[in-house]
Amino acid sequence: MPQSTPLYDWHLAREGRLVDFAGWSLPVNYGAGIIAEHLACRASAALFDVSHMGRFLARGPGALNLLRAALTNDAALLAPGQSQYTLLSDDQGQPLDDAYLYQLGPEEYLLVVNAANRQADWARLRGFHGPGAELVDQSAETAMLALQGPASQDILAGLLAGPLPPPERGRCAPGSWRGRALLITRSGYTGEPLSFELVVPADLAVDLADALLAAGASAGLVPAGLGARDTLRLEAGLPLYGHELRPDRPLLSLPLARRAVFLGLERGGFAGRAALEAQAAELAADQAGQARLVPRSIYALTALERAMIREGSPVMADGREVGALTSGTTVPAWRFAGDAPGPEHFARAIGLAYLDRGLGVGQEVEVLYRGKPVRAMIVRRFTRRVGNFLRAVEY
Repeated sequence: MPQSTPLYDWHLAREGRLVDFAGWSLPVNYGAGIIAEHLACRASAALFDVSHMGRFLARGPGALNLLRAALTNDAALLAPGQSQYTLLSDDQGQPLDDAYLYQLGPEEYLLVVNAANRQADWARLRGFHGPGAELVDQSAETAMLALQGPASQDILAGLLAGPLPPPERGRCAPGSWRGRALLITRSGYTGEPLSFELVVPADLAVDLADALLAAGASAGLVPAGLGARDTLRLEAGLPLYGHELRPDRPLLSLPLARRAVFLGLERGGFAGRAALEAQAAELAADQAGQARLVPRSIYALTALERAMIREGSPVMADGREVGALTSGTTVPAWRFAGDAPGPEHFARAIGLAYLDRGLGVGQEVEVLYRGKPVRAMIVRRFTRRVGNFLRAVEY
C-alpha cells in the first residue's frame, strides 16, 4: 500500500490521476493534462506537491562535522540562508543519492533527499553521527509544496507575511502564514528563474495549497503532477536519480555533480573522497580516449526531425553505438512574441544520454527508436532565460 501525503484527498478533489511513485500515491497529472500543466508553469505558474521528499534536520555544534563527513559538497561553505546541491557517495565514488542542503541557522541545517532513498539515506547519515549532532527526520510532520513559474513571486508575496528570500537561486528564509512558521526556499527543480518551495507543518498543507491556488487563479496558476515535473526538469537539463545518476556509474559522469563535489585540501576526508579525487584527476587530464574511471558522461540531445525518442534508446555516432538515452520524451514549448510567450506552442523531442566522453556540442548523432534512426544533435542546453521566462532554444 503506497504512502499518502497530507494532500491525498486534495489531489482526488481536483481530478488528480494518482499513481504509485517511489512508494507514494501521487498525481501524475490533473484534468487538463501534462502538456497544459507544463505550459502553464512556463507562462505563469504551477503548484506541485513534493511532500514525498525526505527532510532531515541536522543541528547542534557537531552538525557541521557530520555533514562534511557524509556529503560530497562542503557544508562549511554555506552561511545561514544559503543552500547547495550535494550528493551522498559510496567509497567507490558512485552516487547513493543527490540532495539539497540548506543552512537555516548557525548550527542548523535541512537536507532534502529523494523519496525512494529516504530510508537508506537516513541509515547512512546515522552512521556518521558524532558528538554534539542531533538528527531529526521531519518528513512525516512536515509537507512540502513547490510553486514554480514567472508569476510565482507575485503570488507568494501577496500571501505570506514578511519578505521572501533574496532573489538568488538557492537562497532560503523563514516565513509565516496565519501565524504559523514555515521555510521558504528558492531551488527550483523545473529550472524556472522564479521558483519557490515551502516546507510547512503537515496540518497546514491543504489550507495553504487552497490559498495559493485562489491567490494565483487570475495569473493562471494550476496544480501540476509528476508528468509535468518530469518534462520540465528534462527541458531544464536537470538529472533524475535512477536515470542520469545511478549507483552503478561514476558520480562525476554527471557534469552537474562536478559542481557538487568539493575537494579542497582544508576540508579533510569524507565518504568517497579518494575515488572522487581520482575521477576528477582523469577529467582534468582531458584524455577521453584513455578514460578508465569516467569513460562516459551525460549529454543533452535534441532531435532534428519530428520523431519519438525514449529512455533506453541506443545512440549511434559514426556508425558505432556510443551509449543510450537516460531520459527522453516530447516536450511542449511556447513560441515567443517578443520577450514573452505568445499564443502558440510547439513540440520537440529532447533527451539526456549517457555517452562516450569526447563527443562535442554540435555533433550530429542518431537515436535508434524502435530500430528506426532519428537524426539528433548534442547541444549545450534546451532553454535560455529571457527576463523571468525560460524560452526554448530551437536547433
